[in-house]
Amino acid sequence: MARHKKWLPSVKFEIALLAIKGETTLNDICKRYEVAPSQVKAWKKQLLEQGANLFVKGDKATEEAASKLEREQSKLYEKIGQLTVERDFLKKVWGKFQGNKDDS
Repeated sequence: MARHKKWLPSVKFEIALLAIKGETTLNDICKRYEVAPSQVKAWKKQLLEQGANLFVKGDKATEEAASKLEREQSKLYEKIGQLTVERDFLKKVWGKFQGNKDDS
């Protein structure tokens, strides 16, 4: 049974970048790094699809959207807390109401 090799992110990036550049063939890359062609294709696809995320950190619009989401999340947590307190109160009152009905 073959063992799966753990790849460092920097090596994955290097391999995917080589595949994107097209300066060497896929077979040469696979032989040099001892990696399957399907894996190289997957890393290349991942880099092409998610490469733009590298530049998101400094994007003002993204930061504002994240801030807005955090505010909305905070409001929702407040509402959850309020509803939990109300539910607990109603459970307590309902339990007393049910207890008094049985006593009569």
